[in-house]
Amino acid sequence: MTKVYLYGGKGKFVATQSFEWNSPEIGSTHQFILFFAQSKAEPNDKAAIQELARYGFAEVVISQGKPIAVEVLNEPQMQAFQKHYDGALSEGSSLVWYP
Repeated sequence: MTKVYLYGGKGKFVATQSFEWNSPEIGSTHQFILFFAQSKAEPNDKAAIQELARYGFAEVVISQGKPIAVEVLNEPQMQAFQKHYDGALSEGSSLVWYP
């Protein structure tokens, strides 16, 4: 069963990727949350770091992944993250970065 894990962290954006997304400026450092779909019911920090590299981030420091409690997405302050949860399920991952 696929489960979405959250990985918070910080990294440097070093390259644009072949897919379109609202990426930060090259060379800038940002905090982020990676929504990462995994088939195993345990954190996989190594795979999460590889996924962040796919988005163009390097020199990353991440916290240990935690499964998202889907019911929290129903809370008004968390509804903005629903699209990232859905994106992780359909595309494998979704990234929120903070300026």
